[in-house]
Amino acid sequence: MRRWSIVQRLLGRWREPRAGLIVTSSLELAPGLYSLPDPGDGALRITADELVLDGQGAVLDGGGRGGIGIALCGRRRVVLRNLTIRGYAWALEAIDCEELLIENCDFSSNGGSEGTFLDINRVEATAGGGIRFVRVNTSRVARTHAQQQDVGVDAIACRGLVITDCDLSYNTAWGIRLHGSSDCRLERNRAHHVNRCGGTGCDAAGILLTCGSHRNLVAGNDLRWSGDGFFLGNQFSPPSNDNLIVGNDGSYSPNNAFEATFSRGNVFRRNRACFSNFGFWLGFSTDTVLEENLITDNRFDGVHWEHGARGLLRNNLIARNGRYGVAFTLNPANRDFPDRCVSTSHELRDNHFVSNGQCAVYLLHTTGTRLEGNRYRAERQPWRIDGASAENMLLDVFL
Repeated sequence: MRRWSIVQRLLGRWREPRAGLIVTSSLELAPGLYSLPDPGDGALRITADELVLDGQGAVLDGGGRGGIGIALCGRRRVVLRNLTIRGYAWALEAIDCEELLIENCDFSSNGGSEGTFLDINRVEATAGGGIRFVRVNTSRVARTHAQQQDVGVDAIACRGLVITDCDLSYNTAWGIRLHGSSDCRLERNRAHHVNRCGGTGCDAAGILLTCGSHRNLVAGNDLRWSGDGFFLGNQFSPPSNDNLIVGNDGSYSPNNAFEATFSRGNVFRRNRACFSNFGFWLGFSTDTVLEENLITDNRFDGVHWEHGARGLLRNNLIARNGRYGVAFTLNPANRDFPDRCVSTSHELRDNHFVSNGQCAVYLLHTTGTRLEGNRYRAERQPWRIDGASAENMLLDVFL
């Protein structure tokens, strides 16, 4: 094998990388371990379109001195495969690119931090990670590992990304962050044990959507044991609307298996939200749908929805949560968002409630909410109504 490697080098098929290498055509790297510090604009730079860079298992090591492993700017139709990149701030940074394909790579053990609370809305919120996309469109990341750092994949102002079958677990900020990125598909990824601050979260999440990330499909991902499993978070930034979150497991979070705040029109279907503080936390959200989810064994509430409107909960199993199965609440003293000082017009239909701690459904200062066709088993109370709740329609029949 060694003799064959020497022949390949002599024939020019394989090339040994050096710091500052500029790639202008398709290239296969010679297998091996290479210490390549970033001279300032990327240890390797790709400056042409329509090429394939095949690492052939080569390892590029930045030595923990920061910088970028591979840098692309303004490129299209570039394929990167079979590379291991470690010891940089970011393994790969692509800016203003399209139609990229990254597959079968390992971008682990790059920039990381620990112990500080994250600012989910700030672009430069972390010390680094695996892949950083800025204004990258119609591109795909497949079968890639990016672990043991702050972020697996950070997508900023992107469109039409597909991130699939990747392992982005054991990071300390986010497995995947979509920041102002829309029309993406995040499918069958592992982003479990993404946590920080001694396991308390600090806004870490398996998957984070923020700052106007719309119409994304998040399907079949393993998000267990993370700060939040799935976190769609907005407060003082544009909302993230009309996303479909289906078939994910966000269980065993120290906070929320699924969180979606300050948003509209998001759909959660057939997810597992179990053994967390809360199954779903949906503060200040409207027109949100929860259907066919498994929401069980959470420490406090299966679903906690404060200051919300027009929610639909249908065909969910909500069982053995420590306090309430579902809680719709409003705090009249909270005047930070006076236009959202409501809890109104929700519908609970055909759900199955079993053995929740205090009651199945709790309404606090909630109006215009309808319960119909729900089933209750081994509940202390089917519902409890407090505060200025009014004009609610409780149509469930008890035998």
